[in-house]
Amino acid sequence: MGAIHSDFQRFEFLHFESRGHSARFYYRLSSDHLTPIDFEEQLDWPTALPAPDPLQPAVAQALRNIHLMLGISYYKSCCPREMVVHGDPLNRQEAAFWEQLYTFGLGEFFYRNGLDPRGRVVFPWQEGDRAAIVLPEPTTERVLLLIGGGKDSAVSHEIIQESGVPVDLFSLGSAPWIMRLAAAFGAPHRVVKRRLDAKLFALNAAGAYNGHIPISACIAFISLLVALVGGYRGVVASNERTASYGNLVWHDLEINHQWSKGLAFEQAFQHLHRQQFVNAPDYFSLLRPLSELAICGLFARRMRYFNCFTSCNANFQLTHTGQTPRWCGKCPKCLFVYLMMAPHLGESRLHTIFGDNLLADAAQLPTLEALAGVRGHKPFECVGTPEEVLAALSHLEQQGRLANTPVQGWYETSVRPLVTDPASLWQEQITPGTESTLSELWRSRLDAYLRTH
Repeated sequence: MGAIHSDFQRFEFLHFESRGHSARFYYRLSSDHLTPIDFEEQLDWPTALPAPDPLQPAVAQALRNIHLMLGISYYKSCCPREMVVHGDPLNRQEAAFWEQLYTFGLGEFFYRNGLDPRGRVVFPWQEGDRAAIVLPEPTTERVLLLIGGGKDSAVSHEIIQESGVPVDLFSLGSAPWIMRLAAAFGAPHRVVKRRLDAKLFALNAAGAYNGHIPISACIAFISLLVALVGGYRGVVASNERTASYGNLVWHDLEINHQWSKGLAFEQAFQHLHRQQFVNAPDYFSLLRPLSELAICGLFARRMRYFNCFTSCNANFQLTHTGQTPRWCGKCPKCLFVYLMMAPHLGESRLHTIFGDNLLADAAQLPTLEALAGVRGHKPFECVGTPEEVLAALSHLEQQGRLANTPVQGWYETSVRPLVTDPASLWQEQITPGTESTLSELWRSRLDAYLRTH
């Protein structure tokens, strides 16, 4: 295992090509003494949109960004110390962006593999700035909504529809629950298909490093190219404010499973694109001011989506088993979403969605302790803050809905002393925040929706 990790000295971004509705991206692990390992990744673009033309400067730049982004899956197999970027060199600002993304986006990966991330990722650069590529402004305000099969994009879709802005859907891949939710929205759905190189899986099987990558960042870069060729004004994500809350601090760095869903990534991503393009499609999270608890309150009023969404990651694995259990009922994500939905729904509705009362299972207590911040650290899942969990539990306890469950005794001894003012905590969690990258127009649209719902 150690030899696989250490023998390759360099990771090389070779080149990319895009022909018709397919693009290929090439990478290499190399050293002075071993036969290099070459990788090829393929993306297939939506055929309903124009094919990306790599002779157009803006498309070429967007493809180059995707090339640098997708390389993260292959780099992490061995984490060589030297990065080599073939073709046009990066400037200082671009190199700083990619170092930030590879460091913080792989934070959980470095932690789980016992690798010190400080100073590990260094992208080469040369002095000099390139002029931003000027694009014509889109003639209509049409947006591309990212969907992943969960509740958050359903709330965003409702807000966009109510604002009167035309909206199409985008996903990386076509997992069954993504397709179910897309069908419920009834809007045109643009799908990009991704094929990872099989040699990567062979390396993993042989003992190479493996682990979490910032997949939301991959989706962001790919969706921006789709928006560019499709003439969309913007790309709308549905990341909540609590995605910016980390899991733990390690080697003086905050490790956040959801870093590429957080505000820091969104701001850095926007800054990079504004350096490279003028009038390019914008990228922003419409739900950034809201907590998960508030988002679930909005979603709970949209019963037509109850049978066609899931948040359990068992449904979104790289290797499909042919089974889509919807909710495994055992992971931190299932329990967290249950807790966020429970204060807004009656028991019968909850049972319709989740198939069980997850708080009636004593085996959930260790996970509940981690989610509530009572023990350990926040689980490495797309879950919210301990404050949201404490607010939800306090609300349920006041409703008498923890009675006769294994949670009741634990709540009385471990949670009640922490929550001196349940009503204030609840109000704090459901009140929109002020930090976001929303334009004044989109913030006004969000606020208008919240006033009427």
